[in-house]
Amino acid sequence: MRRYGIVSRRSEQPHLQDLPLQVTDTHQETHGADARNSKTSSATTSELQKLELEFLGSLLPGIVHNLATPLSGVIGATQLLEMRIAEQERLIHELERVSPMQADALLKQHAKNCSNLDIMSRNARQLTELLQIIIRRFHRGSQETPAPLSLYELISNELQFLDANLTYKHKVRKRFELSTEPYTVFATYKRVTAVIDEFVMQALAAHDFTRGLVDLSVKTEFDLNWGNIALDVRVFETEEEPLETDALRLYLAILGEQGVQHVIEQERGHVHVDLKLPRKPIA
Repeated sequence: MRRYGIVSRRSEQPHLQDLPLQVTDTHQETHGADARNSKTSSATTSELQKLELEFLGSLLPGIVHNLATPLSGVIGATQLLEMRIAEQERLIHELERVSPMQADALLKQHAKNCSNLDIMSRNARQLTELLQIIIRRFHRGSQETPAPLSLYELISNELQFLDANLTYKHKVRKRFELSTEPYTVFATYKRVTAVIDEFVMQALAAHDFTRGLVDLSVKTEFDLNWGNIALDVRVFETEEEPLETDALRLYLAILGEQGVQHVIEQERGHVHVDLKLPRKPIA
């Protein structure tokens, strides 16, 4: 077997003066390697940005749908309330004649108005929460460095944000066990949500491929030094494995550079990811 190593016999080593001077060429080669590495890094960054934009773009129709549904409830209830208020004004004038029957009718109208007001209030709160989730998602998605994060808030907000995907909202059987302990972890918000989003998107891709049921579970818990996230998805098994995890593994590798530990397990029809996020900054 041929071996490669340092030449040990002195007589086989060329003299310095016999070597061609190639300082300029060596510099150019080094510079060329740096340029290639830079291009590779730029290509990887560009690919990640493209994936993120594609993901956010896929949610846009669902976002509009989720905003329009509670808004239509508010508008409809408001229109009914306006008509009933006009009727109440007429009944009030009739009440001046001290008619018990008309007073009873007024009370019924009042009860209906209370019901409509409750609908308006409930839908208005839902609409406000959706807007706040979207605003927080896009604002924190621009952060580039690790910072203290509430694990419960991060996970619950992101799972609500994902409801904008109608397949996820209606076709995925979900089970969440989120710890409500008031602890924080140190991580980059956009990097953690990128892993969650890619994990869910692969589950949805599996549904589109097999048209079978998707079971998704998310669990969080804390120990002395770590905040732990367990992501698990099971899909209908087929001859061809629909769960592609290349992008997911890339996102996990980026998180690993920031001190987040991860384990990914994959078999046909099943993917499980464990994340361990530090509760203190990594020195």
